[in-house]
Amino acid sequence: MKKIYLLIFLLFLGIIYGQNKNPNKLLDAVRQKFDKIKDYEVDVTVKVDINFVKVPETKAKIYFKQPDKQTIKSEGFAMLPKQSLNFSPTKLLKGDYNSIYVKSEMVNNEKLDVLKIIPSNDSTDVILSTLWIDPILNVIKKIQTTGKKSGTIQVLLDYKNEAIALPTNVKFTFNVGDMNLPRNIPDDNKNTNGERHKEKGPVMGSVILTYSNYKINMGIPDSFFDEKK
Repeated sequence: MKKIYLLIFLLFLGIIYGQNKNPNKLLDAVRQKFDKIKDYEVDVTVKVDINFVKVPETKAKIYFKQPDKQTIKSEGFAMLPKQSLNFSPTKLLKGDYNSIYVKSEMVNNEKLDVLKIIPSNDSTDVILSTLWIDPILNVIKKIQTTGKKSGTIQVLLDYKNEAIALPTNVKFTFNVGDMNLPRNIPDDNKNTNGERHKEKGPVMGSVILTYSNYKINMGIPDSFFDEKK
């Protein structure tokens, strides 16, 4: 029911701003560009920035094949779930949803189209996603997602070679909130007895992913992913 009210509100919002672009066409263009990438492998460096938490820089290698085959080789600890290391518009726009064009907006001297995405299935954790799309290059430059349990996460994507739909830098910003740190994570938030305090109030954090050495459409066989399982 909440999603219905939210959809009605966003429909009025689209009318106020003057909905003059088709959101589905914008999303289709993003998907079509990404679909040209049949497979890839890439090196990724993961840097975690959370106050009071010390996490060493992590390196990993990602292998991906359309539509959803993925394998990750990583060294040490990574703060993000492994599925977050691979950006795929197909995965982001999976399932039934309602899309609404809101407005055009200047972000870092770029004119981007702002869309609201509301999943139709109430069983999903995502309540609402906002996408900032470059309508000329057909890539997503910014994402803000609100979930039932995960809160609000903002994602900024940067592309060195915008001719392809794969980012070279992705920054996740999120509200850690009240949390107990796992015992295996060193931190500077200990009392005199060496016990870790529970943080009071919201804790902001970010994770920066840097991608390099893309190898695209090399023809990775399905058997490669079966072996890694």
